[in-house]
Amino acid sequence: MVSARRSNTSPDCTRSWDRFTVLVLILMLVSVFVRSVAFGQVASGESQSGSLLVGGKKVDDLSGPTIEILEPAGMGQRGMKSVAEEGLVVTSGEIKIRGLVRGANAIAVVKVQGKEADLRPTGDGYEFSSDVLLEFGPNSVSIEATDIRRKSSTLSFKLKREVPVAKVDKKVPQTELFKGRQVWAAVIGVSEYQNPKINPLRYADRDAEAFYQYLITPIDSGGRGVPEGHIRKLLNKEATRVNIVEAFKDFMRNTIDDDIAIIYFAGHGMVDPAKPTIAHLLAYDTDISRLGATAVRMSEIQESIRDYIKAGRIIVFADACHSAAVGADVAMRDVASAETVNKFLEDIAKSGNSILTFSASEANETSQEGPRWGGGHGVFTFYLLEGLKGKANIDFDPTDPFIRLGRLVDYVESNVKRDTQSQQHASHSQGTWDRNLPMSIATEKSK
Repeated sequence: MVSARRSNTSPDCTRSWDRFTVLVLILMLVSVFVRSVAFGQVASGESQSGSLLVGGKKVDDLSGPTIEILEPAGMGQRGMKSVAEEGLVVTSGEIKIRGLVRGANAIAVVKVQGKEADLRPTGDGYEFSSDVLLEFGPNSVSIEATDIRRKSSTLSFKLKREVPVAKVDKKVPQTELFKGRQVWAAVIGVSEYQNPKINPLRYADRDAEAFYQYLITPIDSGGRGVPEGHIRKLLNKEATRVNIVEAFKDFMRNTIDDDIAIIYFAGHGMVDPAKPTIAHLLAYDTDISRLGATAVRMSEIQESIRDYIKAGRIIVFADACHSAAVGADVAMRDVASAETVNKFLEDIAKSGNSILTFSASEANETSQEGPRWGGGHGVFTFYLLEGLKGKANIDFDPTDPFIRLGRLVDYVESNVKRDTQSQQHASHSQGTWDRNLPMSIATEKSK
């Protein structure tokens, strides 16, 4: 007879084992819950400290740096107005962007418009600054900050560059010949170029500034008395292709038949090696490998005169055939460039009635500049300015004190030829233009 086996486990022991199992399960569930809550706080940014303790070590904040704009947001009292749809409205072509970045980690780099900004540590983070060029119309400025753990944050805002409103200048004495004819001008001078393959000039921007000063000087002081709001002045960084074309096609369209339009350009002129019959003026941002898209074609000036500039009298001063426009690693024939540029200037004069194009040199020549001309000018612009000051009125006549355009052209051509020992000849168009047009008032003192 087989007897039943008797269990050695007592009821009390079984109940103890069940309680132990339940306790272990409860502890495991609590642990999972705590870890989930901690992870959720960090992921959602709700952690009080912005960090998490793992194995006794603090892990840095996983979010990127914060970006705060100090400038131009603080410039509202200096002529900047806010427009909801378009952001801040400015009239300058260049603006300084300054701000502050903070983060749990050290900041590695801040970029404004994709270019690395100046960065310096402060007690409250890192301050950055960068100059930004603006085109006419809407602009978008982007800022990106990256810390040493490669965590990034971005911020962007809008700016709008407006055409400046003409200022109301003080009244100056005018003669009947000056009365009723408004003068509008585009004055462009480029000595510095963004592309390192384009050799810089020394005095092109200085020439343009000096011509601008002649324009705004009151008539009774030997200038032309042009309101500043009637002049678009573009020097170096401001002289981008977009801004130059805007000056010709948008700004100068304010002219009417009774007005006088003056275009002054000092800088490099060249032809596209692949298209040697097409001449260009080089803008600050010209890429010589893409001249068609980034330079200003001479034919665009011709277009502007034909379609946009309605002034009855138009004068183009071009000091544009400087030698050695590009580096030695780019093939270019200066002779072909000068010849083609001058041919287009001659063609421009045929675009309408009373148009004079006056260039610094003839075909097969290049324009000279140096410190011996007024401390630093191109020889063409130096004598142009000297003539406007009164020296073009060689036989001073108190009954006719005006520096007339014909006298000015003759004076400049004669002196450029003499002072360069016939190496350079200023050249004017042969079309119809007004030789009697008064440009300034000569006095015995200015003679």
